[in-house]
Amino acid sequence: MSENKCWPEKCVWPEPVWNGEGVYANTDPELLNYDELDDDGKELFDIRAYFDEQVELGRLNPDYTLNEDYEDYDESWQPENGADYWDDEFLLEIWEEDMSTCINLLKIPSYDTDSPVSFIRKIINYDFINENILRQAFTRRAFQIEYGLDGCSEQLEFFGDTVLNTVVTREIYKRFTEISTSTVDAPFESKYSEGDLSKMRTHFVSKEYLSERAKELELDRFILYGSDENATDSSREDMMEALIGAVAVDSNWNWRVLEDVVDRLVNIQLNSPDSLLKTSYYEQFNSWHQRHFHKMPEYEIFRRRLQNGEESFSCSVRYFVPENDKDIYTDQRIEALDFPNRTAARERAAMMAVGFIQQNGLWVDLKNANLEPKLEDAINQLQELKQKKYVDEPKYTFEESSEGWECDCTCGGVFGCGRAANKTKAKKKAAFMVLVRLLKSAGLCSEELEHTMWQVYGSKE
Repeated sequence: MSENKCWPEKCVWPEPVWNGEGVYANTDPELLNYDELDDDGKELFDIRAYFDEQVELGRLNPDYTLNEDYEDYDESWQPENGADYWDDEFLLEIWEEDMSTCINLLKIPSYDTDSPVSFIRKIINYDFINENILRQAFTRRAFQIEYGLDGCSEQLEFFGDTVLNTVVTREIYKRFTEISTSTVDAPFESKYSEGDLSKMRTHFVSKEYLSERAKELELDRFILYGSDENATDSSREDMMEALIGAVAVDSNWNWRVLEDVVDRLVNIQLNSPDSLLKTSYYEQFNSWHQRHFHKMPEYEIFRRRLQNGEESFSCSVRYFVPENDKDIYTDQRIEALDFPNRTAARERAAMMAVGFIQQNGLWVDLKNANLEPKLEDAINQLQELKQKKYVDEPKYTFEESSEGWECDCTCGGVFGCGRAANKTKAKKKAAFMVLVRLLKSAGLCSEELEHTMWQVYGSKE
């Protein structure tokens, strides 16, 4: 540590014990945990154990001097281990000073059960050998510069990001892929596409998700910020990645440990994968706008600081709608105010835009499609709309229930669902609902047809 500001008062982390000096650590072997020592500490521990063994054998007296009554007494005896600590007797005080320094370089003094080290240990179920690496994972660069530390969390973030992506990818691999024995040309298979698998992983490694997990676990309160910094989604994401990186470094890349720590921090839930694959309003709106106007909507994010130090985000989006006879301007703008992060603000703005377009029958132009939804032919009708480029590819997902099957269908930015005794009937119902809702979004749906849609949905047949 270079000369700089004094350690901040009431800091959640105690001041580092510089160069191992300042706090005298307890070096009693009975109180030391061998597994929590680094290589130097283990070597010192073994040296003490060796001399204690010589006392038990009778070669040395309890004060570690040579025992002249020992049957093989030899005044020129030299130890096989710890020669640097022997000068006609075991130099216990020097050994204790060295062990104390070693421990101080590894362990952070703890004065209560709610210390950062003990709290984090309970969360991740891992004991750090070098607890100073743990503190480094929570140290922002601004804090490092302000208080003259030698490093911060940034390099640990790099390794943590790699571990996080690898562990999540392996979980997805174990759950949703298999090696087929019935084919030779492509034995490796998954029912999910590359894009779907990537989307699952993105959910668990995204900035917003990691930030929320940091707040849920109350780990964000241990981040060391510079005086001019405030908590953000990015800072919480950085901390989560750095913490994983710190475990990787401290455990010497023990993958069993890393998988357990990542699972505890990230909570990788893959029981309902289809829920992770639902297309967001932001994606739907951007795709629709690109298809109709060959460019993206124009998003603008505004950020403001709240009194509690948190940030609030608002989003303004400028977009276009098709020319129409409803006195609706083709150039539109909408605003979504006060959300906890950029993603949430953009999503709400996109949802509002989609709602406005659909409510005014401008989402899809089906005037020339000659569409008359029929339940028995709904799947083919929807596919025909796709082939004629009115809508994108319909996506179906299925889930078996105690009463039969449930099917969800998304297409053209609208959603439909169906329940029936078998998959085919459930799929037809879902497709039928999508067709009706597409007509409604185009301003072409009668009340009678919408009533029929709900009758079909409620039918148990």
